[in-house]
Amino acid sequence: MTTPDDRQQELLAELEPQFMAAIEAKDAGRLDAAEDLFRTILRVDPRIPEPRMELARILLDTDRVAEAEEHAREALVQLKSGGQWTDEIPENIVLGLSHALLAEVLRRRIEDDDIVFGDADRYKAMLAESQSLFAEAAKLDPSDEYASFHAFFLGVPGKGSAGESEG
Repeated sequence: MTTPDDRQQELLAELEPQFMAAIEAKDAGRLDAAEDLFRTILRVDPRIPEPRMELARILLDTDRVAEAEEHAREALVQLKSGGQWTDEIPENIVLGLSHALLAEVLRRRIEDDDIVFGDADRYKAMLAESQSLFAEAAKLDPSDEYASFHAFFLGVPGKGSAGESEG
């Protein structure tokens, strides 16, 4: 008798070739094709975080930042609930990448004129969330120089920021 867990594993195995094709398309610069494949995977199972992260990256790279934020947030929620699909990459690395992706999306959003010249509290909240996410990404994956740089650049305490007291 096939259990729901067995069926889920079969479904994920069926989606894996599509995921790899999407990655290959993305790496080859065929972003439209990659985006379509990632969206197809997510229509089949919207809980898989890795295709959602890849889609968020494409959306961010093509300046669709608000939509990228939605996908980056959902990917992080799924990962935090233990929904990592791939096991080739350690959990802390995937979580770190997800934190850094959402942090980058927020960093880009706060550069938007509507945010910069809009509500100061909203700007500060988005900046603080971006700082926190970059710091968490750097903590999860200390080898992630990008997250560590932005944690420092955005002034996260403990990352060598100017406001940190020196011993």
